[in-house]
Amino acid sequence: MHKIVKEYLRHHNHVEEAQLNKKKFVMDIPSKSFQTAEDNMVLLREYFLKNNSIYISKHPRFAPYPEHSHHFLELNYVYSGRSVQYINRRREVINRGEILLLDRGSSHALGEHGEEDILVNIIFPNDKVDIEWLSSLNDKNSVLFNFLAQTIATRSRKEYLIFRCSDNDHVQMILDQMIDKYFTEPVFANEIISLYIPILFTELIGNCKYDFYQEKKDKTNHQVVIDTLKLIEKDYTNLSLESAAQQLGYNKNYLSNIIKKKTNETFSELLTKQRMKQAKFLIDNSALPISSIIEMIGLKNRSHFYKQFKDTYHELPNSFREHKK
Repeated sequence: MHKIVKEYLRHHNHVEEAQLNKKKFVMDIPSKSFQTAEDNMVLLREYFLKNNSIYISKHPRFAPYPEHSHHFLELNYVYSGRSVQYINRRREVINRGEILLLDRGSSHALGEHGEEDILVNIIFPNDKVDIEWLSSLNDKNSVLFNFLAQTIATRSRKEYLIFRCSDNDHVQMILDQMIDKYFTEPVFANEIISLYIPILFTELIGNCKYDFYQEKKDKTNHQVVIDTLKLIEKDYTNLSLESAAQQLGYNKNYLSNIIKKKTNETFSELLTKQRMKQAKFLIDNSALPISSIIEMIGLKNRSHFYKQFKDTYHELPNSFREHKK
């Protein structure tokens, strides 16, 4: 990161100086950037995402920040120190190098940040993280990846993710570059930062531990889905709803209903999707006969496989392979 940007992040701006002097919160954004509804401050997309541009700012230190929510996704990066936040009334501690990703509609208040507690807010247009776009970032197109993509890209569920990524040097480097480009404003800065977003999400979801939180009543159901999707990825060749339910210790009908409710797809559809993705990968990257690929993904009926593949990729396997060549 450029020396000037490092100095800017640590320097006391006018709001921080005022909060230091007054020992209380000082509003740091104009009135047109938010609206008040039922005693809750709602930050508006129209102000922070003008011209579809990414918005990055340093969170003001030295006073607690009142509860508020957003009309956009927000990413909080703890550059140094730590950040104590109350997200949907739940206390969380986010440490140096870690990231909080807030769903639209989630509310949070922030505790007082001290001299070394530097938090960077990154806001980006929703259309940069839609499900189809985010899913395409992962070469393997894993079912689990798609589900996590949905949790942060669909309608507001008041959910949030905390990525425990302080030991991931790639994530730190990507974020440093994004912040650096934003504040030094080189030519095409917004375009450059936009290109970093898919790289950042790929690294976060692919190589970082995370904590996922949602409304208490749904938390157990979410874990059921996560466990099932992991099982599908691992054992798709010989897995069935019955065997999955047995391995996970759930009633078959209960598991089927939860999967359908949370993913909008049946267990069978998810299993088929994983098998077709693996078949596509093998067709793309090997010279194996189609008959061998059918066996490898756990199917026996050739005609059934051809129909499923064509329904998924709108082309028969042999034609698909030829076009790829």
